[in-house]
Amino acid sequence: MNKELIELQLGVRATCVVILDGDYDKLGQTVFMPANMSDANLYGSPLENPLFKEQIEKVSHNGKITYFVIRGMDAIPIDMQNRYIELIKNREFHGYVLPSNVIIVLTVHKKEDLKKISKDLYHFCVVAF
Repeated sequence: MNKELIELQLGVRATCVVILDGDYDKLGQTVFMPANMSDANLYGSPLENPLFKEQIEKVSHNGKITYFVIRGMDAIPIDMQNRYIELIKNREFHGYVLPSNVIIVLTVHKKEDLKKISKDLYHFCVVAF
């Protein structure tokens, strides 16, 4: 995992980082969720209050780099992966804007699984392993 390359993404809009799933717990201050979250859970929240908002606000409030890790992107179908494009592209989801000290991280299980990431999503990815 290339931590320096990952940290260079801080403040860069329309980008995320891809790492191996086994490395996510080495990042530092982290909030994570499974990529295979159902639509009901992902979208089933009031405007500006997505499921992950409270956790991100709690962890990132100290101003230190916080990693929002979406685990197992390679294990879900392309249409489910594409649900995350607006979050990565605009740093906004369902009316909630991510704090500026948050870096979005996607995980895959092995290097070869990069080819399983949606082409539309991969366009925003920086591979850091």
